[in-house]
Amino acid sequence: MINAKRMYIILLSTVVTLVTAACVIVPIDPDAGEGPAGSAVAQAVDVESYLDDYWESYILPEINERRVNLASLIEAADSNGWDSVGEEYGDIRGDIGASYTFIAHSTAVVVETNTESRNGYIIVELEGQDSYEIRISIGPALSGTAIRDSIKFVDFNQFVNQVDFAKLATELNRIGNERALENADIFALDGKTIEFTGSFFAPNGNDEISIMPIFLEVK
Repeated sequence: MINAKRMYIILLSTVVTLVTAACVIVPIDPDAGEGPAGSAVAQAVDVESYLDDYWESYILPEINERRVNLASLIEAADSNGWDSVGEEYGDIRGDIGASYTFIAHSTAVVVETNTESRNGYIIVELEGQDSYEIRISIGPALSGTAIRDSIKFVDFNQFVNQVDFAKLATELNRIGNERALENADIFALDGKTIEFTGSFFAPNGNDEISIMPIFLEVK
């Protein structure tokens, strides 16, 4: 016969399994500092609901607070290296070998538009900067995790599985791109001056900075 203690363990494990399976996201409180603040398993929440709750209240304020002038960022990286700049302005995931991510803004002139590829982009020119080719994604295909990984309070431990964590990156790309381009005609950007904000990974041994936009305005 199963003793009472063993029966209790089996029942507890079953309850935990059922509750966890019912949840997609375990929200945390971005203001609670380090640790799994508010990480008690809650009712099931999908990625869309997570963004509804966090986009205006937490994500946009962090973007506006932490964004750095792109030209100044590149100048500092040219002098001291991206690792040094990343320690001050960027964020990095715990994965070994992961690159720093940055939230940057600037005013620049569009010098080329590529709408032939599904991974469309524009190339912009920053005054006084010739170290890197700067590309801003315009879709419709949007890949990468730069926006998600640049937001410090977003953590994999908030999610039950990798699928939902990956879906968050996709949705952030979609939302950022839609908002960035909602008032811009992508077929008439060449030669225009734009102001933009976006996220990118530190260049890894190449001369290209690829930015996923969050805001974009034609001046």
